Amino acid sequence: MKGFSEEGKGTVRDDQTVAEMANEVLMRQAKARADRSGEPIEEAMEAVLNTEAGKQLKELRDGPHGDEGVEEWQVSIAHEVFRRTREAIRERIEQELVSDT
Repeated sequence: MKGFSEEGKGTVRDDQTVAEMANEVLMRQAKARADRSGEPIEEAMEAVLNTEAGKQLKELRDGPHGDEGVEEWQVSIAHEVFRRTREAIRERIEQELVSDT
């Protein structure tokens, strides 16, 4: 799987789990905060985990998809989006048919 930066930062490995990916993002954010503020990495991590994005990443890391491979997880999300879209289209068509009668 291709990453999104030239330096290799932010790349997702083929064998990486969702939990590993989320944890790497949290660690990068904590390190950046610690570097900027001079606070210990533990305090920076606590601050990151208290942000909305940090809470979402923690939930993703610790949630039911944490052990899935990243590619597998992305495919499952795509399938779910497709299913919801299909259902919404069906409902809209049914509403149109009812309102036309």
